Amino acid sequence: MAPVNASNEPVGSSASSSRNDIEAQLQQLRDDIAALAKSVAAVGSEKADDYRSRVRKATNDATDASMQMVEAAREQAISLEKDLERKIRTNPLQAVAMAAGVGFLIALLARR
Repeated sequence: MAPVNASNEPVGSSASSSRNDIEAQLQQLRDDIAALAKSVAAVGSEKADDYRSRVRKATNDATDASMQMVEAAREQAISLEKDLERKIRTNPLQAVAMAAGVGFLIALLARR
């Protein structure tokens, strides 16, 4: 007669059944972990795409803003140049005297 356990089942069949149950549970656990990993990867991919689009938008906004600032600075420089040219044309002697004075000051500073 085969050995029996407390529930009067043969010991070999109980162990085999428990082993099969454990293997089935382990396989289910592996499947669940694989599904969870796929879900986490999908969420991570969505977040990465979201952040990528946000960075792209911020970069485009910063580029547009810097181009506007460059254009404004260029317009201001052109305006200052025209104003200076107009003042030189209206008072040429004063402009020559000022240029000579600035040159004299630069020469004094350069000697030291």
